Amino acid sequence: MTLRSRFPSSVEAITTPIGRGLARTGVTPNALTTLGIVLTAAAAVLVAMGRPVIGAWLLVAGGLMDTFDGAVARATQQATPFGSFYDSVSDRISDGVILGGLAWWLRDDPRQFALVIVALLGAQVTSYVRAKAESIDLDCSVGILERAERAILLILGLLFHRWLLEPVLWLLAVGSTVTVIQRVHHVWCQIDRDIPEELLALTVRDRAWSRAFKAGARKFYGERNFDPALDEHAANQRNGVRSRGEGPELAQ
Repeated sequence: MTLRSRFPSSVEAITTPIGRGLARTGVTPNALTTLGIVLTAAAAVLVAMGRPVIGAWLLVAGGLMDTFDGAVARATQQATPFGSFYDSVSDRISDGVILGGLAWWLRDDPRQFALVIVALLGAQVTSYVRAKAESIDLDCSVGILERAERAILLILGLLFHRWLLEPVLWLLAVGSTVTVIQRVHHVWCQIDRDIPEELLALTVRDRAWSRAFKAGARKFYGERNFDPALDEHAANQRNGVRSRGEGPELAQ
């Protein structure tokens, strides 16, 4: 989940007044989005040239443009499907150029270069998985490391590159990979599937190990798949017991 979804009231309290103020200047949301791309591209050039601190501050400025374009759109009631599309495309461009600039700067360090490439791949696939899921009407707003978190980590890594750059790269690479796995699993849980009866049978006993097993299976298969399957299994078990109990009476 993004920072906006985790702390919606706090984010709105900060961005809404600023968005209204920017709207009074006549600036459009798409102009802010474009400016954000330009600033991020300039930051990437500076990072590639070995000027990470200045690049980080430009990246902050570019990130602010990306944050406030939506606030201006809401303040001026100019939110449009194209604006949302353009904003999403600009995010992918910004991710690519800044991580590309970082990769160029670190090209002589094989380990850090590899971490940047993994982080770049993870960032792009993270966004693609969500877009693909939403295109088939599934929710996919989960993950430990989304764009806002990635940007904050990257800015900190650039500002304090002497101490934090490699730890941040590890966080970006591992966190992005985990987020992709989380999202793929989240989509998998939302697609209807059959759950083996043998597995369901292991979860119906009221013992400590079976309760733990049930919690794990429920999380793995997803609530919308596991709960109905378990209810159906329990109903079948009750009907089976009742039928076996009624057999002798019918015979009499």
